[in-house]
Amino acid sequence: MFIRDIGQIRALFQSLPGTFVGVGMTAFTRIIPASFLKNYHIVALHKTGDLPLLRKQKPIFCLEEETESPALSSAQNSASLMAHPLVRQFVDVLSHPKYFFLYQDYPELRSLAETHGWHLLANSPQLRQSVGKREFFNKMTVQLGLPQIPGDIYPIGAIHQKGYEIWRRSLGPVFVVQLPEIERGGGRGTFFVRTEGDYRQLQGRLAENRWRDTPLKTISVNRFVVGVPASVVACVTRHGTLVSALQRQLLDLPYCKDFAEDGVFCGHAWGVSPWSKTAQNSAFEQACKMGDFLSTLGYKGILGIDFIVNQTEVYPIEINPRLTGALPMLSLLHLQSGTIPLEAFHMLEFLDIPYRIDRDALNRRYAQTVPGSHLLVFRSRGYNTGSVSLKPGLYEYDPMNGGIHFLRETLNYQDIKSEKQFILSDGPRIEKSNEPPSQDSHSRLCRLLFSYPVVDMAGRLSSQALSAAAWAREKAAGENTP
Repeated sequence: MFIRDIGQIRALFQSLPGTFVGVGMTAFTRIIPASFLKNYHIVALHKTGDLPLLRKQKPIFCLEEETESPALSSAQNSASLMAHPLVRQFVDVLSHPKYFFLYQDYPELRSLAETHGWHLLANSPQLRQSVGKREFFNKMTVQLGLPQIPGDIYPIGAIHQKGYEIWRRSLGPVFVVQLPEIERGGGRGTFFVRTEGDYRQLQGRLAENRWRDTPLKTISVNRFVVGVPASVVACVTRHGTLVSALQRQLLDLPYCKDFAEDGVFCGHAWGVSPWSKTAQNSAFEQACKMGDFLSTLGYKGILGIDFIVNQTEVYPIEINPRLTGALPMLSLLHLQSGTIPLEAFHMLEFLDIPYRIDRDALNRRYAQTVPGSHLLVFRSRGYNTGSVSLKPGLYEYDPMNGGIHFLRETLNYQDIKSEKQFILSDGPRIEKSNEPPSQDSHSRLCRLLFSYPVVDMAGRLSSQALSAAAWAREKAAGENTP
């Protein structure tokens, strides 16, 4: 079949027997395939306030709803989730064949899949881990002739043996230290060193060569490039690489305080373009080169590519060989404009069925940015365990009449009618009273969706978006009455 629109995607998937299952920590992150799959279920770990609304779209099995005690302890990922007996019991009754849409694959999950005859729509953990390493990325950018930021990977001992002045002479007064062994993203393991005091503080934090309970073997140290953080979502297909429009990353926003790390990922804004057409073309060409190169190694489907864009150059920063933080918001915008979400092509790449596309025509569609934003709101220290007063749905910012008001229950992005309105989704987490509080500073409370870019050309966050994020945190902490 030749694929041109979402209707043909629906027809192609409906011709397939069996069941598709999205697997995630929260149900909202796997909701997009519900737009084109008939026999689609979701398996989620966390009990969140938006589950009743999401269940109006597709069936959802939530492990935390089925257990009296915290469902998982340490490794909260799709492998440990799918290994739980209650999850396997739910999956066992679904019709064969069974296809699983994942954030990423793990060795333990691959073993489970082989035992139970599951089909995982994800790259093997061995391939993912190899192409996700910082050393691989550095070698790939050199091989492909892409722009380079001065810096390198060093043994962890270098942070203790070298003083600030040594790094300053080779990289400049401001540089970035990253910890390659910290595999979870979002800014974890990233530090901006601006002064000698910053450097000494970092040396103290890494004195035991550990961070986030992870032994450290190496550090990546690079020059800090002044520019706009940006990214694209790419999808490696048998017909070439599909690439989204360049999207602005929102890092270290004002409502993010008390984080030990820098470069904290807070969301995206689409429709505000501080970069030139030349920069957009450069990002697209670099993404195609990287995607096509990964294809020669057997990589399929979605990956994220981060850039720093300044007035004269586009620097690739890293690749994330998995689903990315832009999803599902980017796909909600694509669906609004009648564009096929990239998740559909990701899934097709792992299915043994033929299809054809006009890659250039699709990329022209993906290059058309639809205005919108999403903000990730992190929990405050006073998070009220078990609180349900923060309702998912449509809200309106109205400072003349008391602040922020709930309008109605909906998660339909198209229901947002003005820049004063937003949708609260992907939460809030409803925890059990005996569950220990999360120690992760990046632990999320919810996600806020907006119909406009919440930052201006200079990167300043709008007053209504900042108020919405602050209100959500205060509401969950019990500082405001319901």
